Amino acid sequence: MTFERNNLGYLLTFMLVGAILGSALGTLIAGYVPALSVIQKSLTGPIGFNLEIISLHIRINLSSIIGLIVGVVIFRRI
Repeated sequence: MTFERNNLGYLLTFMLVGAILGSALGTLIAGYVPALSVIQKSLTGPIGFNLEIISLHIRINLSSIIGLIVGVVIFRRI
């Protein structure tokens, strides 16, 4: 696929899934190899909002960024 206006939804989906899977795999790897726990260190504080009914907080770490990049690479190859 290419970066066209029609494929923007697919690109965002690949990026979101890549970031989620990257973060999950980073947590799994850090659990088995404690020396690699640096990939789980938060690069920012919790970013988000609280509406008293629902709250959303996002932490950006190295493993989620790697997953995001892999998602974009996979999107480009499809």
